[in-house]
Amino acid sequence: MFKQMFNMIIRGGGSEQNAPSLDRLLEGMDKHLENFDTLIQPAPESKPRTPFDAHLPKEQMSLANLNPRQKLRVIPKALPLIFNMQRAARMYDGKFRAARSEVTPDVLAQLEALAFKAGVKDIKYVKVPRNAIFQGKGIPCEYAIVYTVEMDKAPISTSPSFESQLEVMRGYKNMAVIGTKLARFLQHQGFAAYPGTALGGLTDYVHLGELAGLGAIGYHGLLITPGQGARLRINTIYTNISNLPITTTNEHGWVRDFCAMCRKCVRSCPVDAIYDQPQPRGDGGMQCIEHRTCREYFTQHYGCAVCLAVCPFSQVGYDAVKTRFKGNLTAPKFQIPTTT
Repeated sequence: MFKQMFNMIIRGGGSEQNAPSLDRLLEGMDKHLENFDTLIQPAPESKPRTPFDAHLPKEQMSLANLNPRQKLRVIPKALPLIFNMQRAARMYDGKFRAARSEVTPDVLAQLEALAFKAGVKDIKYVKVPRNAIFQGKGIPCEYAIVYTVEMDKAPISTSPSFESQLEVMRGYKNMAVIGTKLARFLQHQGFAAYPGTALGGLTDYVHLGELAGLGAIGYHGLLITPGQGARLRINTIYTNISNLPITTTNEHGWVRDFCAMCRKCVRSCPVDAIYDQPQPRGDGGMQCIEHRTCREYFTQHYGCAVCLAVCPFSQVGYDAVKTRFKGNLTAPKFQIPTTT
């Protein structure tokens, strides 16, 4: 994995066979699942993980064509990210045996204090529905701790740009470090705990974020939360803790009523990849984005993130939008358990 990252950043992708491939990287991480005798399986209607690779020539991939100064700035973000993703993957060795399955309020408070000190913005809990597990994957435990980290407004507002992509990498790196730290704390307490892959894992993190009550999925397919708006990254820790304080209601449903009026992300998408209204996808979920169109522009333009940047929740803030919003009685009412 380090060799692939070296080829991607330092050598501009190396040979055609070593061209940047996030999908290959993630498939390598997923192989650790083979260490488990049993896994929680996806539902028959579950969708596969959305591919990341656009299969464009290397000369069209922004990450494979960085100048020397950009490479020097990427390395401190990218290499710790990959290193900590590898550390997280090694926790899936199948050897750990949980001694406990119920957490005390004191230990839960210690976990949350550790999370916030490490940079987590919000943390909640969920029982993972099987339709949130990607087709062909599986998870070691049926419960999940879902947490977010914030990305700074200034660099994100420059999207699509190298500065924006660098900030996204910083967010992913922080998630990878935090996930391993929290999972190790729980294992030391006797609980099963396995960090999710920071760069996209075994489950639909956005779906889990809404289900856990962290926020609501907007028309751009991203989670919108108080504080950060859409300027966040989401990760999970799968655990066997059966008495987590799981929220069964979500107070953020009005967000999509606002989205139905706003649609700024739809209008601002450089390649018109965001549907005017999320489309049914045949399994009870809704699809927000035409993936192929988004993927190609994403790969060519530093991970794009225009929809994230222009979202009013990212710019003026959740509370400000809520205060000004007078409601939308005609807004369609639906859930959006979808990958973006």
